[in-house]
Amino acid sequence: MERVKKELNVEIGRRLREIRENMGYTQFRFAEILGVVEEHYRKIELGSSGLTLEKVLILYERLNIDATYLIVGKRKDKFDLDDILTNCSKVEKRKILHRLLEYMDQMVDREA
Repeated sequence: MERVKKELNVEIGRRLREIRENMGYTQFRFAEILGVVEEHYRKIELGSSGLTLEKVLILYERLNIDATYLIVGKRKDKFDLDDILTNCSKVEKRKILHRLLEYMDQMVDREA
């Protein structure tokens, strides 16, 4: 059982690192968001420490990180931007656009 737990922690840490890098955040910033020291956060990404449910909830609430993907590695079957935009307010649409532009800017910076 301990080996399974360790493997799960490693997979969660790998997915968390991938998400963090895609969002353009440093380990230090994710540690701040989670309320842990940077060294502890590094251990989470390496899988030598696990995330508590409280920390998973913080990632979901503050960064909109899909807990299902983080824990089991499965993404939602379908992403339909039209459906999302149809069912949100103007304020939410602006937030989506702002986030997309931030993401694209980070991708351009990373490639430069």
